This record gives sequence, structure tokens and C-alpha cells, in this order.
Amino acid sequence: MLSAIILMVNLKWIVPTAFMLGAAPAYITVWGSWRIISAIFPKWVYVKGDDFLFSTYHRNLMFFFEVLTGVELIFYGDLKALQELPSGENCIYMSNHQTTMDWVIASCIALRRGSLGRVRYVLKDGLKFLPFYGFYLGMHGSLFVKRAKKFNRAKAEKQLTRDATDQKPMWLVIFPEGTRFNPEHHETIKLSKNFAIEQGLEPLENVLFPRVGAMQVCVDHLRTTVDSVFDITLAYGNSYNFSEKKHREAPPMQDFLMGLSPQVHIHVSRIPIDEVPVEAEKLKQWLYLRYQMKDRLLHEFYSAESEKEARFPCMRVTKALSLPALLPSVLLWSGTFAAVNAFHKGQQIYWTVGLGIASIGLVWMGIR
Repeated sequence: MLSAIILMVNLKWIVPTAFMLGAAPAYITVWGSWRIISAIFPKWVYVKGDDFLFSTYHRNLMFFFEVLTGVELIFYGDLKALQELPSGENCIYMSNHQTTMDWVIASCIALRRGSLGRVRYVLKDGLKFLPFYGFYLGMHGSLFVKRAKKFNRAKAEKQLTRDATDQKPMWLVIFPEGTRFNPEHHETIKLSKNFAIEQGLEPLENVLFPRVGAMQVCVDHLRTTVDSVFDITLAYGNSYNFSEKKHREAPPMQDFLMGLSPQVHIHVSRIPIDEVPVEAEKLKQWLYLRYQMKDRLLHEFYSAESEKEARFPCMRVTKALSLPALLPSVLLWSGTFAAVNAFHKGQQIYWTVGLGIASIGLVWMGIR
């Protein structure tokens, strides 16, 4: 009986994950076909098609992560940036980093701004070997970087210069902390605080000290093509023990799919790009001040008596996604996965093609 209960509980994340990951071979096959067909056209034609395909695949993910889980996204701060400005804005999106869900929340916000297809990421270099996704995200325009002293500035500059020259639409997601704030990683938090002290700055309690390297390259080379920086501060439900005043590990994707984080609180601050400093040292100071503001926002959030009372300052609004906006993509990608795998022969062809493409992608990323 207990085993049956455990299985039923785990199915809440196993089934959605199977559909999301299972759709990847179909997506990569369609994308690869478009890549070949569009080779005879100007590059912008390929980018338009690629962004459209990316948007449809991510709408499929949004259905499972947001609609199916019933999570409530609560927005604070610069609500005009979400509700009134024209959609399709180019921006650099920076956020505090606590969990793998941060990537998904970036897409949730981009969708509400009409920019889902143009989402691209600054990712840890090792993620380029993630089957299907690493290869494709590289082709989509994401930037793979190494941390700290291993950061290859010249390589990043080359790619971003090319993107700026091509005027590629951009919603570039970056986490300047470089790694996740996890209360169980005491050494990482200690190193972050010590680094702030060495710089003569106040240590941060709820976020890690931001590193300016990749952020500076992005700002320098995209300044003429992006309109703003979206500065996002996230607080997840069930990530803080209010009675004991202690951080908990923020829910990873698995827990999120199981409904263990019923709310996500999102503070939005939109900064026009011409208000972001140009000079390197001033940008470093500006970035620290932005993270100091995040730290204070989170301090106020965690100062509440209970999770029910916790909130960021300013007016708040809940902006849910409509099912009709997502359903066509769900039917396309999850429907294709279900239909093909309903038959044994279909399964064989689907996964043979998928594994072949994944293998080619791994080899390509290894030599690229």
C-alpha cells in the first residue's frame, strides 16, 4: 500500500517530465529540417523560424510547469513593464539564482512580455554536453561560459559581437552570482561573504556576491541592440522556515512539478540600458548595488511572521497564463510524442533518430 502511494505521488513529476523530455527528439528533428531548408534564405529568415519553434516548445513546458501545477505567480515592482509597454522588447534579464526553476521562471516572464522565442541564456560551459538541449541552445544563440579566472572573454565577445551585428532578437538570461544560493552549501556562502569583505563591501545574506565578468561583456556588446535590463528578484514558496527564521533549499524542478511551491513571488525592476554604467568599475559598483537591493527585498520578505503574510513591498498582481495560449503547442509536441510512442515501430524509429541526433550534437559541441 505504501509503495502504491509513493508511486502515485512520484507520478506527479515523472509523467510531465516524460512528456517534456520525450518531445525533445521531435523538436530537434523539426528544427534540423528548418535549419537545412532555410539555408537558401537570408539569415534573418532562419532566426525568425528558429525563434518561433523555440516559443512553441517552451509553451509546451509552460503548460506543465505553470498550468498543470497550479502555481501562482505574484508580480511586484515595475508592473508597467509587464502590462503596458509594447511587447517584444530586447533586454538583458538578470536574476538571483536559487534553483533550476529560475530558468523556467525567466521563460514565464518572457512569455508575458511577448519575447519567449528570443530567450537565450548565459550558461555554465559543462551544460553544452546536455543531450539534445546543450547542442540546440548553442545553435539558438546561448552563450556557454566558464567561471571566474577560466572565463574566456574573447570567445564571448566574438559571439555577442556577431549577434549584435546580425541584430538578433535577444532576451538574454544571466545569473551574475554564477551558482545557486543554497543554504546547505555553507562554504560557498562563506566565500561569497568573505569576498565582499575583501572588497570593503557589506556581505550579502540572501544572495551571493555578483561577479561582473560575463555581465560586463553582455552589456558592452549588446548596448546598441537591447532596450533595457530586467532586474528580477525571486522568492519561492516553501523555501524559508518562517518560524525558525532559516533558509530552506529552494524547490528544484521535480519538487515544483509535485506542487511543493504553490507560489512564486517576483519583483520586477526595468532599467533602461542608457542608465546602466559604461565604465567597468562603475558597472561593478552598480551590479553590487542592484544585488544589495535584492538582498534587502528578500530580507523584508523573510521578515514576515508566516509564509502567508510574506510579500515584497509595493502593489502586487497575479497574472495567470490562459490555456488557449498554450494548448496548440501542447498538442503539437506532447501530442506528437504520445502518438508516435503509442506503437512499437514508432518507438523504435523515434528513439533511434533521437539518439542519433543527440550523439551528433555531443560530438559537435565537443569540437566546437
